[in-house]
Amino acid sequence: MDGEARTMARMTRRAFVSAALAAAGCSHQRANRYFGWLFIASASEKAVVVADLSEFRRVTSISLPQVPAQIFRVGRKLFASCPEGRALYEIDPESFRIAGKIVFPGRIVTAAVRPDQGQIAILVEQPSALHLVDPATRRVTARIALPGAPKLLDVTDHLAAIAPSGGTSLTRVSLSNGKILGATELRLQPGILRLHDDAKLILVGASDRSEIVTVSSETGALLARLPLAFIPAHFCFNSDMGQMFVTGSSGDEMAIVSPYQSEVDQTIVAGRTPFGMTVGTINGRNLLFITNPASGDLTVLDIDQRSLVSSVHVGGVPGAVLLTPDGEYALTIDRESGDVAVVHTRTALDRKTNEATAPLAKPVLTIFHTGSDPQSAAIVPQLNRG
Repeated sequence: MDGEARTMARMTRRAFVSAALAAAGCSHQRANRYFGWLFIASASEKAVVVADLSEFRRVTSISLPQVPAQIFRVGRKLFASCPEGRALYEIDPESFRIAGKIVFPGRIVTAAVRPDQGQIAILVEQPSALHLVDPATRRVTARIALPGAPKLLDVTDHLAAIAPSGGTSLTRVSLSNGKILGATELRLQPGILRLHDDAKLILVGASDRSEIVTVSSETGALLARLPLAFIPAHFCFNSDMGQMFVTGSSGDEMAIVSPYQSEVDQTIVAGRTPFGMTVGTINGRNLLFITNPASGDLTVLDIDQRSLVSSVHVGGVPGAVLLTPDGEYALTIDRESGDVAVVHTRTALDRKTNEATAPLAKPVLTIFHTGSDPQSAAIVPQLNRG
């Protein structure tokens, strides 16, 4: 999509929001303001774009020497990775400036934060290694050499699971002593993986077939092969880790996996081409928010009842979805333009509002632009506010 077409698309979406607000009138529940910053890694701007969530508007951008890929929080600290620059930048979330950087000997593949927030695991290639970084000092505390070019990573406090680029195996690494514990032949090409610490399980989604395999995180034994109706692309756990939701790159179905039983519990339709997911508890209800890029919708499911509770037309091509920590707002980020559609969750869940207003109007509050070609996003609360 060229620049003129993107501008027209943004204008169309903003016109849609104006019409929606006019149609909704006074039917919206009063929304509380959330005082926080939204940080988005924009590939087209080669910057981290900052938006004020208390006013839903872009306020500035933080230029980087290279294109940012991931952005993530470690406590109050914020970090952005630039793979081609082989660098991890710390961003000050209050001054909106680069606070420091760490340069690695190879290209950054991906990164993950240990659950105890004590270290950042950085996967690097050329040469292939797993680096552990202390976020407080921005120093590498350990370097673990890997046998081949890595592609995927997930970590717990004590274990790292790593899948190779172009390979069919899975490697387990102890983060306690830095030793490689072993490799498991999967007989598939991994496309996504997640660790389940309590179940002592590694779940690996194939990129070349409709299948998930489960592996013991303790022994490396392959436990089960779970057939799916689609090739898996995205994993999302519910709050107690008892269910894992799986979406793919095509089709309208979503799978619900029971990790403790290593089985696919159910496959359901979740809007058009379900994609990005996040979970939250609002008014005592455990909810799953799913973006639908093909239809421009945000679908909301009740996790306990496994039923549709709302569908919101946000327009564009929504990709990632984030919830503000107070659960007040759902933010969908357009995969192309970087426009953020803001949905007031309580309004979206209100049956009276749903019945009284047009479907396109009911819960969309506004849409604001951030940065095109968004790669990753994170929310940081504002200090001394709210």
